[in-house]
Amino acid sequence: MTEVVLNLEESQRFLMEDPDSVAVIMVDQVTILPVANQIVYSGYSFDVDFEKMDFTSKRKVQMVLNTKVEAVIGEEG
Repeated sequence: MTEVVLNLEESQRFLMEDPDSVAVIMVDQVTILPVANQIVYSGYSFDVDFEKMDFTSKRKVQMVLNTKVEAVIGEEG
């Protein structure tokens, strides 16, 4: 199996929270790595200043999500 790379158009981009900090990530690329059971979200991270309601400190980041196959369900044929 090969990796699948999805480059998102501007209207397809979305925000994710960084669970380890007070930051959000604007995702502009999603990479699916079936062999490693991983999904990689790439984009820019912005720290959030909640008092000023503003984004600060832009930097390029990747967030790796490890997946696990729980079950394969299908019909017998």
